[in-house]
Amino acid sequence: MEILEQERKSMSIYLQPSKQLGYSNIYLDFLKKNEAVEKFYPAQSLKSVADQLGSKEFDRSAIADILINQNKQFGSSQLVFDNIELLRESNTLCVATGQQAGLFGGSLLIIIKALAIVKSAKLYSEELQQPVIPIFWIAGDDHDYEEVNHTYTLDRLSQIVKSTYEATPEIDLPTAELLFENAEALENAKTTLKESLGETDFTKELYDLIDSSYTTSDNYASAFGKLMAQLTKNYGLVLFSPGDTQVKKLSVDFFQSVILKQDELHELLDETNEKIKTQGYHIQVEKKDNSVHLFYNLNGRKPVLRDGDAFSVGEKSFTQQELLDTIAEHPEKFSPDVMTRPIWQSIIFPVISQKGGAAEIAYLAQINRLFNLFDVTVPYYKARPTLTVVEKRYQTLMDSHQIQFEDLVGDIEDVINRILTESFPEDLEQKFQSLKNHIKCHFEDFTKDSISFDNSLEKFASQIYGKIDYSLNTFEGKVFSAHKKKSKESRDRIYRLWHSLYPMRTFQERVVNVAFFISRYGFEFIPFLYAQIDSEEPNHKLMYLSEMEQ
Repeated sequence: MEILEQERKSMSIYLQPSKQLGYSNIYLDFLKKNEAVEKFYPAQSLKSVADQLGSKEFDRSAIADILINQNKQFGSSQLVFDNIELLRESNTLCVATGQQAGLFGGSLLIIIKALAIVKSAKLYSEELQQPVIPIFWIAGDDHDYEEVNHTYTLDRLSQIVKSTYEATPEIDLPTAELLFENAEALENAKTTLKESLGETDFTKELYDLIDSSYTTSDNYASAFGKLMAQLTKNYGLVLFSPGDTQVKKLSVDFFQSVILKQDELHELLDETNEKIKTQGYHIQVEKKDNSVHLFYNLNGRKPVLRDGDAFSVGEKSFTQQELLDTIAEHPEKFSPDVMTRPIWQSIIFPVISQKGGAAEIAYLAQINRLFNLFDVTVPYYKARPTLTVVEKRYQTLMDSHQIQFEDLVGDIEDVINRILTESFPEDLEQKFQSLKNHIKCHFEDFTKDSISFDNSLEKFASQIYGKIDYSLNTFEGKVFSAHKKKSKESRDRIYRLWHSLYPMRTFQERVVNVAFFISRYGFEFIPFLYAQIDSEEPNHKLMYLSEMEQ
């Protein structure tokens, strides 16, 4: 792992994405703008996309009305509604990102992505000299309940605590339709979260926000929207939930086009996937050949499948015309899959740029040719910023023991052993080495005298010394083990560091809920995070909270 830069003034450190950090080859080549990968990402600049979008028509008034209605329900600030009004203007563009509606706001990366597109929108507005607004897509159409029904925090000992809403739905509904109607399960999830965080000067306001956002009258999307609206109230982030009935009515033509263009759609996907594999890259998203790339909520969200000219959803069969008619009559029951959702997004909004993580960037390579199929402009893709928050106590620990972030990515026991070895009493180690040398010297002298009587004793002497040396090394190991036992406090501190910065053997931002940091540093953590984010920087940042604590 390469440390690219250390900002002497801010103490921030940037780490270059690498295979060691778990990034794929296609993503790494995307960042390098490698010629082999550029063909899969046709948009080469913001200006080129802006020029293309200038000739496209969008139902701006209708979508603005929908956004106003949704953001009123979320309790968004006036800055949000000012941005929504800008969308009515024919030259306004959007920078987009999104995520599933994770419990209690999900992991830290969600707020990082949200704040990043706010910064990008301002930057792109200045660069292009036209309005650009930030749109956060709440993926409430998704039905992967196990992905959103829990979140993680760290307790006082930096142990990972999982808070879960234990009320599994009987059918796979979109999460935007799943109410937190089990009051006991909701309260249990909140209690686990609150017990892990404890009580601080900041937790009353935090817990009040969580309690008011997550109620038995809310679903995953609405609760998430209410929480995010408050966390980002000073930044004008426009929240959007695609599960809205009015949105689906505007999308009838697109849903029907997906059905009508099945042959071309599959041909393009197959050709692109083959080209990606030919270049030596992996396929991020694998789909069955009979996938239509639409879902239908028929007593649960189910994939629409195709067999020749016939279609099916679960046990129900459709002719093509029957399916087209069903879409026209009940568009609210349909939603795209992962392959067609980005196209849908760019049909609804004039998206100039999409911020994505490594996995998202990888799978977008598979679908970019589909944009032309639906006469939609491909956005200019940008890697989202990524960072690890380092509290002052852990910064001090890392500095005092010269622990690098890459050390935490490897075997933590190697780090512990190195530090304990360094702290091993030097005089004791020297005495032990002197003892071994002394025994070896005297044994060798004695052996020389002994074999003068009988040369056959040399082999026996070598075997005996091997046993002595083994016993001495075993004794040394026992002494070191005793030292490790006495150094339990140091060992525990290193494990707390590991759990905090690289929990569950992955980046902190993918695991830890933002509530953890708010509970310790207050809601001022959000503007500090916003100030620290470089929206155009793909390299991983170590963000030190010692600056905030000053």
